[in-house]
Amino acid sequence: MTERDEVPASRPGSATATQASVLAQLNRHIATVSGQPLAARTELRSAQAFRDTWERLHAEDEVQQAVQRGPENPGPLNPHRLVLRTLGLLSELSPDYLRRFMAHTDALLWLDEASARLKPAPAVKARKARPKP
Repeated sequence: MTERDEVPASRPGSATATQASVLAQLNRHIATVSGQPLAARTELRSAQAFRDTWERLHAEDEVQQAVQRGPENPGPLNPHRLVLRTLGLLSELSPDYLRRFMAHTDALLWLDEASARLKPAPAVKARKARPKP
């Protein structure tokens, strides 16, 4: 799918055009994070091996940093502690799954931030005036 295919024909400045441009940005971000290009292209095996190694090391580094930033003395059922422990175990058991999980998580976080930018500020409703008796 090309960028031209991603943007529907609509008036510039309309909500549809804005959403389509955000979708195109998200697709580019996903392609960057996951290492999967939008259009299929051939790549050197050494470049693919380098990318795979870099993604694995990056995911492991992110998990280590998250564990170091974790709470000092959480309780045994602290959700933050449980997530960090799960990520640590996942990095030991299946680094490939962890890499894919981190790519999906990054994409979801990016999508959440992009949708927050699209939402207009909530309008404050004016109170209706009561009729005087």
